[in-house]
Amino acid sequence: MSLKIIACEVMKEELLSAAAGADIEFEFLPQGRHNYPEKLGQELQTILDGLTGYSQVVLAFGLCGNATKNLRAGDFKLTIPRVHDCIPLLLGSRESYKKVHKEEVGTLYMSCGWTNSDGSVIAEYNRSVEKYGAKKTARIYEMMYSGYKRVLFIQTGVPTEEKHLQVSRGIGELLKLDHQITQGSLIYIDRLVNGPWPDQDFINIPPHGVINESDFLVPI
Repeated sequence: MSLKIIACEVMKEELLSAAAGADIEFEFLPQGRHNYPEKLGQELQTILDGLTGYSQVVLAFGLCGNATKNLRAGDFKLTIPRVHDCIPLLLGSRESYKKVHKEEVGTLYMSCGWTNSDGSVIAEYNRSVEKYGAKKTARIYEMMYSGYKRVLFIQTGVPTEEKHLQVSRGIGELLKLDHQITQGSLIYIDRLVNGPWPDQDFINIPPHGVINESDFLVPI
């Protein structure tokens, strides 16, 4: 049976691009699930428990607020990238993320998926305006993002990128933050989709094994 990849919709366009017609079955979960890591973990476990006939399943997630901690594999090898969130995947490596993060700790990362999801800053902002009104929402968001200095859009070359870049610029204006652009890479995502999955960059759990939080530490 084809490879099964369970993923966050934030990376949907990049993942499908890397798959390029390969015999891979995808299942995407809404980005908004990340707002409730414990529930996300429960949903992922339910999905895993229902899978049969696969020799390997790949999770296109990171530790994601401990959402993937303690997930248990079924009758298959379970593979997950050795990252805490999707930003290193979009940038191509953990090393690239460290470099960008060091430039400015107060960075709000954006990509096509991050601007397009139901859990995006714009979507959440609009829901807040409906609930609290424009003035109160402006004060709330000013406090929420007071520690940020810039919005950084990660370019990955997907066809709809220009449209999402404009949304990202709008988020920068909305939050009164400097807007910058950096070049991402599909290298990590391509390996996540097509392999190989070396232990240096991926956690490979044997059948019926469990993902531990310590697994996300990079092996020496």
